[in-house]
Amino acid sequence: MKRNLVAKALLSLSLLACSGPSAEPPDTKDDGCSRDKLEQDFASSPLMGAGVDAEGNLAPGSYIVSSTWIHRKGTSASEAKFEELVGPIGEALQTQPGLVAFQLGSSASCHAGRTLTVWKDEEAMFQFVGSPAHVEAMAHIGEVSRGDSVATNWQDDERGATWEKALTQLAAETGPTY
Repeated sequence: MKRNLVAKALLSLSLLACSGPSAEPPDTKDDGCSRDKLEQDFASSPLMGAGVDAEGNLAPGSYIVSSTWIHRKGTSASEAKFEELVGPIGEALQTQPGLVAFQLGSSASCHAGRTLTVWKDEEAMFQFVGSPAHVEAMAHIGEVSRGDSVATNWQDDERGATWEKALTQLAAETGPTY
């Protein structure tokens, strides 16, 4: 069941990422899109995973929550590379120990992808970050990102695993961009 949810969410993200204008956008950061606000055409999968009940609610508890915003270049070549990298990450997530829940989102107008993941603890999150599929994707980030993509994580309870909290955390992130 978990495999089907991950596959469905990744397929949704892939379809969202490929929709929209087919023209090659300029490779510029100044397109009005930013990590700290949801795009007008933002669409996401529901929150899903082992820690989510039938109504889509995350089980009460203390978690490590992580969010990423990738501002893709939007060229045909970079979109193809993004799709190539997303598949193995989805496969890794299907069996990742310590993954409690996740949500994927995308905006065609901004060529942006967002993730929200909920982890049992920091160790589980970093095991995924160091997994072969994720390391491979990080090695190719320059091929798909405009250079202002960012990741962050924070400790919270079930109420803090939301896109709204992710926007606040991403806005406050002072670490490197990719």
